[in-house]
Amino acid sequence: MRLPAWDELDDDQLRVAEHPLDEPLFAAGPPGSGKTVLAVRRAQAVASVPCRVLIITYNRMLRRAMSLLDESRHADTTTMHSEFWRDYRRRVGANPPTCSHDSFEFRWSEVFANVERSGDTGHVYDHLIIDEGQDLPAEFFRYARSYIAPVLSVFADENQELSGRGTTLEQIKRAAGLPNPFILATNHRNTREIVAVANHFHDGRLPVPLVTCSGPGERPRILRSGGVDTACATVARWYRNRGGSAGVVADQNTMVRSVHRELTKLLPDARVDFYASKADNENSIHLFAPGVTVLNAKSAKGQEFDMLFILELERFLPCRTPSEARTMYMLCSRPRTHLIMVYGPGDLSQHALAALPSESLLERA
Repeated sequence: MRLPAWDELDDDQLRVAEHPLDEPLFAAGPPGSGKTVLAVRRAQAVASVPCRVLIITYNRMLRRAMSLLDESRHADTTTMHSEFWRDYRRRVGANPPTCSHDSFEFRWSEVFANVERSGDTGHVYDHLIIDEGQDLPAEFFRYARSYIAPVLSVFADENQELSGRGTTLEQIKRAAGLPNPFILATNHRNTREIVAVANHFHDGRLPVPLVTCSGPGERPRILRSGGVDTACATVARWYRNRGGSAGVVADQNTMVRSVHRELTKLLPDARVDFYASKADNENSIHLFAPGVTVLNAKSAKGQEFDMLFILELERFLPCRTPSEARTMYMLCSRPRTHLIMVYGPGDLSQHALAALPSESLLERA
């Protein structure tokens, strides 16, 4: 991932990039349409005014990617939960009220009442930029507009909302007081072959993207492995032959750690990093350097790699819910040139097989 030069932006991206800096902005688009790089570009432009600007996203790995893109640190970058907890505690002097069944779900009516009662309701920043806004609760957008910054720029794609309790574009628009979104319609990342597989899992209201990558690419493929050792041997062989950046996705953090240990042995001279939230290690991962990054599915949101391996495929299929289909859509959109799905040692169920794209799109090994 890199920041494109101005002359590399298409017309849709230019309309977003040239939007007045003192006005709210809303942009929506598919994977590969440039939302994250445009968010960083906007932060840099706003900071040069100068203004106090903050970038917020949902997960820590995307926060890491955005901070690497903004090499000169024009803006602070954080996650929604970190900023909200910090901001609320500063105003109220206590932790925000949460639901008994989920410490990450807030009792928003109490939140607003407590902040108003505190009397500390001034904005902290001049401009707030939010990426992957579909993953944030609608109430947070209201909170952000009321207390964090008077001007919001939001980038979102509801087709990539994974939790099942996120926010639609219409809900974001109302809660944040935004204009209608600019639609970024073009995928600049993936080959046509990868987009065809990703679109098999597309089930959203935004149209499937146009694709700019020229020339034929390799058909994505599905492989059977005998377990962690053989799956990692496949990853290591592909990486030795191809180089570049490789992402390896597993469902659970326990598998992430197991894969990392095995790949470290198989690729002793390569960068092999892993991310797990409890390890608190994202700032040590060199995402844009050649090498291998092992992570779970939710942490892959917003990332891109030259090649991606989806391990434990049987855990992601047959997509019984819209959220599971969106997960596969998001994952299949991470690699630029090569997508490999790996299952085993057992067989895929008939329902899982039926959920896959046809062999004309997804090569069976």
